[in-house]
Amino acid sequence: MGRTRSAFAVIALITTVLVPPVLATDSVPNGESGAAAPVAAASDLPPGGTFGDDDGNIHEGAIEAIAAVGITKGCNPPVNDLFCPGDTVTRGQMAAFMVRALGLTATAGSDTFGDDDASVFQVDIEKLAFAEITKGCNPPANDNFCPNDVVTRGQMAAFLARAYGYTAGAGNNTFVDDDFSPFQSDIDRLAAAGITNGCNPPANDRFCPDEPVLRDQMAAFLMRTEGLTPNVPPPAQSLTAVNIGFVSGAVLLLTNPGQDDLFVVGKSGRIEIMPPGGGSTSVFLDITAKVSDSGEKGLLGMAFHPDYATNGKFYVYYSMGSGAEHTSRVAEYTVSGNPLVANTTEKVILDVAQPASNHNGGMIQFGPDGYLYIGYGDGGGGGDTFGQGQDIDTLLGGMVRIDVDGGDPYAIPTDNPYVGTAGADELWAIGLRNPWRWTFAGDKLVIADVGQNTREEINIVDADEAGVNYGWCRYEGTFEFSSATKCLGGSNYTFPALEYNTGSSCAVTGGVVASNPDIPRTNGRYFYGDACQGWIRSFQISGNSAINEQDWTSEFGFGGGGTWGFGTDNDGNVYILRGGSVFMIQVETS
Repeated sequence: MGRTRSAFAVIALITTVLVPPVLATDSVPNGESGAAAPVAAASDLPPGGTFGDDDGNIHEGAIEAIAAVGITKGCNPPVNDLFCPGDTVTRGQMAAFMVRALGLTATAGSDTFGDDDASVFQVDIEKLAFAEITKGCNPPANDNFCPNDVVTRGQMAAFLARAYGYTAGAGNNTFVDDDFSPFQSDIDRLAAAGITNGCNPPANDRFCPDEPVLRDQMAAFLMRTEGLTPNVPPPAQSLTAVNIGFVSGAVLLLTNPGQDDLFVVGKSGRIEIMPPGGGSTSVFLDITAKVSDSGEKGLLGMAFHPDYATNGKFYVYYSMGSGAEHTSRVAEYTVSGNPLVANTTEKVILDVAQPASNHNGGMIQFGPDGYLYIGYGDGGGGGDTFGQGQDIDTLLGGMVRIDVDGGDPYAIPTDNPYVGTAGADELWAIGLRNPWRWTFAGDKLVIADVGQNTREEINIVDADEAGVNYGWCRYEGTFEFSSATKCLGGSNYTFPALEYNTGSSCAVTGGVVASNPDIPRTNGRYFYGDACQGWIRSFQISGNSAINEQDWTSEFGFGGGGTWGFGTDNDGNVYILRGGSVFMIQVETS
């Protein structure tokens, strides 16, 4: 944090009401040319630095310098991995920048201005006023601050000259374009102090006083006024998706905490082990004789018991029985004395009758609470043919939560929402159409639910929130799908954090969160795709919202063909499963 200063004893007056100025023309560089910069300091920043949107920016070193001393955290709280270098700076933001730089703390508990009560920067504005760096924006009354108005370069010069006590240089007439600016003296003081050279290198005979200040320019000005050294990070990483192997019908990849081998679930009924980093596979479990693999049916899920290292138990979800009507089975298996081979003895945990061949869901995973969660589709057909989505007496169209350790074959957790009341005791949530891949992400449950004809959706809820109703078949995403009686059973619907038009896409495929700190560009991002389209996208999770969306398709070099699954390993790397090929997101090397 900056140091508290006494050099701003001069009463500061902003003598004109701010009006958003015209943006700079192409002839004026998007940056502040500035005084001669000191030699860049050695940096321990990750590749690309603190922020993901300033790579290659002329002021990146300045942005990192002010971030290092707490003058800025970023522009997208609470994640704050972006700086928004090309955005203009408002008067409220300017107040926040300067308060942090100067280390101002006192406000005298005053409410100086009448127009900043709803501003997130009100406290900073009051600190600036108490320090007599500003009186307001509407002389002579000066009862407003205009917190949302854009700061011009001339106005910024006035703020900085007063705050830092620059007095020498007034009347130097350094620049040719500020003769009629009320801030000419402040601009000349700033130039005499070496804070600016001008706005039009190499001539630098202009200051552009009426143009807006951009956030990267502000970083440069504040770095110089604070006497900081540019902190230049290593170049940003270029990423690629490398094909590391093949497993026929791959729909899921996972590891167990005590073993770095990659377990790849093949839809036909085989779980194959791939060495870390990829290569040829060996068969861990083959139950193809039991699995009905056609259309959306097959071996669809696998989960290791939380105590797998000691009890060797794991669970699978698969379809059995020919024809449209079939059974979805969850079964328990164990590993043999060889960690690369499973025993073939099966213990049936739960069988659920399916009335049609599609919408089988099939993802299973243990939650943070140690219980097994099972995602079921609505039973198939179209438009919730069998009326399962809002029916609390069926497991179809719902998220099921059971305790595989508390009974034989399982027990019901007592805090499941329908225990002791109407509804199936196993249910944890309802209103799902076809949850094709979901995951626990820290304390969040993230479900990608396939839509009907219009919308694909991704839902984010607190993992411990019981009784969520995701809306199907009353709603498809946020669109009302049907008001038929079968769709009206529920209420208090939870709507998706993200949705997209189906269009040429067909089915959303979720989704895992990257957690490898050595790949900061992906770390903390949830990756997802579509079963028909070749794109790969990601977002960050903030509360129960999806923010900072990003498309990776071009960078990963993907073309046609859809994505059927994802996975992560013990290091937090992300794997993408497309047409049986297993791709690993890696840093591209030259």
